Amino acid sequence: MNPLSVIIVNYRSGLILPNCLDNLFKSDPLLEFDVLVINNDLAADLTQVEKRSWPRVSFMQSPSNLGFAAAVNSGIRRSREEFILLINPDITVLPGSIQALLDTMYSHPGAGIVMPLLRNPDGGLQYSCRGFYSFSTLLLRRSPLRWFYSNHPLVRKHLMLDWKHDSLAEVDWGLGAAMLLRRSAIEGCGLFDERFFLYFEDVDMCLRMWRHGWKVLYNPASTMLHIHRRDSAGHWLHPAKWQHFLSLLKFVGKHRGRLGARG
Repeated sequence: MNPLSVIIVNYRSGLILPNCLDNLFKSDPLLEFDVLVINNDLAADLTQVEKRSWPRVSFMQSPSNLGFAAAVNSGIRRSREEFILLINPDITVLPGSIQALLDTMYSHPGAGIVMPLLRNPDGGLQYSCRGFYSFSTLLLRRSPLRWFYSNHPLVRKHLMLDWKHDSLAEVDWGLGAAMLLRRSAIEGCGLFDERFFLYFEDVDMCLRMWRHGWKVLYNPASTMLHIHRRDSAGHWLHPAKWQHFLSLLKFVGKHRGRLGARG
């Protein structure tokens, strides 16, 4: 038996959640793991989802929309396993992907986080690994300059657009849509920072892992599909855009300008 717990945070994803759970259990039928679905959506009725016959799935209703980081932390506190797989409801886990992540953890005891390769639903590569931010990349990516410098070398380096995504490697950070975490590493560097209601909690966690002596690895031997909606890339009036901006300000303030220093 693998000491694994899977945590899924639901928010306005009730329609795609069953597909996520179906593929999760089909992907590695010999693995035994518990799944905890944390419902952050008070308006969502998951009764029909809960009636489905998935093994070892439990549901936890949040008292309010706690935000992603707080919801994940409530799941981590409730679980006891050494390895914790976080996946979004819009993730499709492909066969063998979970075991590949676990094998990477076993063979690399210094890894605190292992990320899979993410693909778009059409099979195209999703650039989910990133370099840490600098003030230059923030200016080029998160200001009106992004319309003119989307192909700037600093932007391409930050998004790792010219990096071959075909082998196991250390990365600065990756999208929190899918990541396997080691509990002993979390105990060393702390839970997700709940000041980040949405966005930048993954960047912050990876940065703290590095600063506490843990590595963040990417392994394309594990592949998952991700419907990346990118709400934060929309119009400035979109709520997700403002959440992203607020989280960015909190991130810059928390790390006092040391945005990308691992040590």
